[in-house]
Amino acid sequence: MNGSYIVAVVGGACAGSEIAAGLAEMGMTVIVIDQNALPYGKILDGLPRWHAKLQAKEMRSIDEKLIHPRIHFVPGSRLGSDISIDTLLSNWKLPMVILATGAWRDRPLQVEGVEQIKDDSLIYQNPLVFWFNHYHESGYSGKHYHIQPGAVIIGGGLASIDMAKVCQFELVKRALNERGMDADFIEMEHLGVFKVLEQHGLTFDELNIAPARLFYRKRIKDMPLVPLDENATSEKLLKAEKVREKLVGNAKRRYGFEVFPLHAPEQILTEGGSVTGLTFRKNIFENGRFVDSGERETVSATQVISSIGSIPEALPGVPMDGELLLWDNRYTGAVSNLKGVYCVGNAITGRGNIRESQKNAKRLGSVINAGMAGLEPDYEALFKSSREQAREHIELFLKYLEEMPRPSQAHTEYVLDQVKSMQHQQGYPGDYEVWRDQVLHAAGAIPHH
Repeated sequence: MNGSYIVAVVGGACAGSEIAAGLAEMGMTVIVIDQNALPYGKILDGLPRWHAKLQAKEMRSIDEKLIHPRIHFVPGSRLGSDISIDTLLSNWKLPMVILATGAWRDRPLQVEGVEQIKDDSLIYQNPLVFWFNHYHESGYSGKHYHIQPGAVIIGGGLASIDMAKVCQFELVKRALNERGMDADFIEMEHLGVFKVLEQHGLTFDELNIAPARLFYRKRIKDMPLVPLDENATSEKLLKAEKVREKLVGNAKRRYGFEVFPLHAPEQILTEGGSVTGLTFRKNIFENGRFVDSGERETVSATQVISSIGSIPEALPGVPMDGELLLWDNRYTGAVSNLKGVYCVGNAITGRGNIRESQKNAKRLGSVINAGMAGLEPDYEALFKSSREQAREHIELFLKYLEEMPRPSQAHTEYVLDQVKSMQHQQGYPGDYEVWRDQVLHAAGAIPHH
């Protein structure tokens, strides 16, 4: 490789930064385009903020990759509204565009009655986590949410556990504030709700709070908290089931939320456009399948939180197949009918959760050992899996580029001039580290050197 190829990577988080750095090391000039001011994706806005140490570690990893001199970062630029696939392929004549855009769109909750909800009594996971992570910042101007006692969470994966914890922490903090006391979210996550209240001389019962309730359509031991190879031995499956039950049991004891397995939502009850309750179908496990028991249970609730997974956003100019990007080859991620366009990570799996990411990484021989101590799910393993998957894609991309003609020096200069123009529009100074520190300082965060 003589360093003359120019490649665009859309999305600069785990997979995107890994691919960008790998190609840059091979001599490519890489343009990383991210919709946000900083390229941290779901590391920053997908995990609740008590995961601060892991977030800082993963953010540093991304930073270390994107400071490469052959990488040109373009912040605050959204595919479709700020730049199009057609511009990248036809105007800039790039030989390759890599979509590492993740899965940011919540899968719609398809339950009878949902269309009657006209307010925030139904909240989806992604905007809720974004609010929770940022509402304390002085410059926050986004949507605000008010967690209701006894909120119903529909889901069953890692994120659903986190949603239950968000509810409990918000409810406890609000109750303490009303008594002239306070509690830190990170402390509550580390020590557990009951120990923090004990330090204040209180019990959870004294707060008179209806706890959050998590409803899952299968058994607790089926929750996708400890993913396995689909061909796992019966011994490994049994071990995973025990760990899943231990994880949920520990979480209930530490944080006080309730879990109702074998409950599938059938209808949301509303009045005046607001949630008043839900009717659940109660399942049973029979002959290796979950089937309708015939029994129904209706619960009162004024708030529903949907945590049933994330899917890729529709990207203008990129073909879709239902909820997913339309690709010709799941192994390479080649997008249908767009020569030179590839998707990686959750843009392929279509689900922003550890189970699907692990399945997509299975061909790498990567096994995620989540929460084997029975205390916390291993989110770090998810990010590791994403990076490993990206590294294998680099080899595929290089083979493709070897068959493409190299651009002229004049064309290279033209593309880089277009990049500089986009950077200038965003106030980007041309130095990634300077920009990162400016953005973090403006948000009231401490630059994480």
